[in-house]
Parts: sequence; C-alpha cells; structure tokens
Amino acid sequence: MKRAVLYVAFLVPFLFGMSLFSGDPEIPAGEKAMQRPASESNNIFMIKTYKLLTEEDKNIFISPFSISSALAMTYAGSAGKTEEEMGSALEFSKNDEQFHENFGSLTNTINDVSGKGNIQLTIANSLWLSEGYKFLDGFLKTNKTHYKTEVAYLDFSRPEEARKTINDWVSEKTKDKIKDLIPKNVLDALTRLVLTNAVYFKAEWAEQFKKGNTAASEFFTYSGTVKADLMNIKKRFSYMENDELQFLEMPYKGNDASMYVLLPRKKDGLKDIEKKLTWEDIEKYTNSMYSKEVDVHFPKFTMSLEYELSQLLTKLGMKAAFTKGADFSKMTGNKELYISAVIHKTFIDVDETGTEAAAATAVVMRMKSAMPDPEYAVFKADHPFFYFIKEKSTGTVLFAGRVIDPAKK
Repeated sequence: MKRAVLYVAFLVPFLFGMSLFSGDPEIPAGEKAMQRPASESNNIFMIKTYKLLTEEDKNIFISPFSISSALAMTYAGSAGKTEEEMGSALEFSKNDEQFHENFGSLTNTINDVSGKGNIQLTIANSLWLSEGYKFLDGFLKTNKTHYKTEVAYLDFSRPEEARKTINDWVSEKTKDKIKDLIPKNVLDALTRLVLTNAVYFKAEWAEQFKKGNTAASEFFTYSGTVKADLMNIKKRFSYMENDELQFLEMPYKGNDASMYVLLPRKKDGLKDIEKKLTWEDIEKYTNSMYSKEVDVHFPKFTMSLEYELSQLLTKLGMKAAFTKGADFSKMTGNKELYISAVIHKTFIDVDETGTEAAAATAVVMRMKSAMPDPEYAVFKADHPFFYFIKEKSTGTVLFAGRVIDPAKK
C-alpha cells in the first residue's frame, strides 16, 4: 500500500460560536477553553488553522495534533503575556499540571490504539537541549512525565551535525516519510532548544476499493480540469447530505479511525463553505449521519507539503512568543529565549487499499539577539474537497487537508 506522511501541523475544522475567533460571546475565551477536553481544543485549532491556510488556492495537508503537541510542550515553559497569547491562539486551557496531564493522557490513549493491531498509529516527542545550557527541572519533568519526551543534548555550535541528528530521529519515527524536517540555516550557535513531535499513521480501508474499478477521469480545479484516477466502490457508509454539500465517513479496518470527506454540491463551492465552516458545523453533520448505500468515486493522491507556521500563529494572536518580548521564564528561569521557527511537514498517500500518512513539527527556540432520496447516492469527488482523519475513541483529528488538484504532488 502506498504511504502518506503529514508534516506535523495538524488541522481539523474547529469552531464554536458565531465567528472564527470570537467563540461564544457569553463565555470568556480562557474560561471556555478550560471547559474543553484536549481533543476538542485540538479540533477547534485545526479549523482556525485550516481557514487561514485557505487564503491561497493550494492543496492543504496538516496534522493539527502534531502542531498542538509540539506547542503544548513549549507552552509548559511560557509565562505572562506569552502564555496568555499561546493559550488563546492554540485553544489551550490554563497552563497548569492538569492541562499537561490531560494532553499527555490524550496522547497515550491515541498511541494505545495501535496495540489493537488494526492500524499503525504512533506519536513520539523529543527535546533537543543545548549542551551546557540550564533548563528548569520543573519544565523538564512536565515534558518527561506527561509527554514521554526523549531528551538529548546537542552542540548547536555545529548546526549541521545537530540538524542531521534531529532529522534522522524524525525520519525514523515516521518510517522515512518525513525527511529533512529542519532545513539548512534554521539552527545556529544561538539555538538553545528544539522541541519535536512526529506522528505516523497507516491503515487499510474497512471496505477496500477494487483496483479494477479505478478509472481515469476529469477532476475540476479552480483553473480548469486535470486527469485523476478515481477509485470506485458502492457500499453502505455513514452519510449525510443537504442542499449545499455531502458528508461521508470512510472507516479504516477495525473502526478505530475514519476519513471524513466534505464535498460541496457545486464544483466551485468549497470556497463559500470554507468561509463559514466551524467545528460546530462538523459536529452537526457527524451527528446527522445515517447508514446509506453510496456509490463513491474518490481520487488516488500522494502529497508532501511543508509549512513555516510563525506568520500563521502570529495571525491567530500568538505574537509575543516570536519577539524579543517573549517570556519563557518557566522554561529557563529567565527571558532569554524566543521561538525562531515552527516548522511543519506532512506526507499522505491514498490508494485502493488505504492510507499512509505522517507528520512532524519542530519548534526552534533561540537566544534573543535581534525577530428527494434516491435508492443510492452518488458521491463523486471530482472537484475540490476538504477532508480529515479522526481517531475514534478520543474524537481527535489527526490530519486534515484540502484537495484542489490531485495531480500535484
């Protein structure tokens, strides 16, 4: 089976309330976040991130959970305004032991799914510390205890050697699907810490497509048509529809995870839906699904994407962390560090047998210097669509994306 890797940035539709950023006007953002489980915060963050990425007409594939995980480890060391902005932007609850215990428990629960033997799903975290630089015991204990982080010391005055060590770790954890996560010239002698998360997922469809039913077809993009191989299967699926869209669940073997696909009725309808989509909408569609025979036509595709997320996170309100005003004093006891880069890389491969995906995220921290209902429905995904992969026991969106042009890698 082909394999798919997701650059750890993890996206999923996510939003309560009437607008993308305001949420419920009757409940302050911080208090509302305190009421949410970690999986829900991740899913809301996914939608916020996805909507910002839709500003360009490109394919999207992220791992909101990977991004959230790497930044949750970073959040443990934040304080003051930096802490407040991170909590709001990332939909995190209060930065205390309970939050990190809950997030770590979510990670452990997801990792346990792989033990059932139906799918491969692993999550790994690591801290790469600068040799000779002092980090607070409390920060290190939180990460080791709740995030099960591997800890290693590197000499960042030799940036190429350090970069290779980190990239090799990511490649190993993602079964070679994410390579060269950290590009050249990102690390230097002033780097003091790199926090990394890696996610790997591989699963077969519960109902596999027959290769003989796959046929070349036109796929309508925003700028014309391209050729795509559309797989085909006619089975009973969980499904819902309305005048604007169709929503389909395609489960993986064992029913521990599924891919959900939101397909607009109109060939160019995704843009209008994306503008108003909230996580509340996704939950409503999911709760409205029913068993129905569906004639599914779905494209095979392979994508490898990468993102530098500093600007996106700044747009979400996480500003101070990237400036000389950053306060990560719970990490070091001083305010010497700031985030110089948040790198996210993903890969996904979808074919007749199933899906392989991987993602990795790196947070680089540096010393401050100068920065009518027919008998069956036809679901023909031959135009732009949104999709996400959700782990079922926790409801956590592991990966999310958009296909504009399946011919582009």
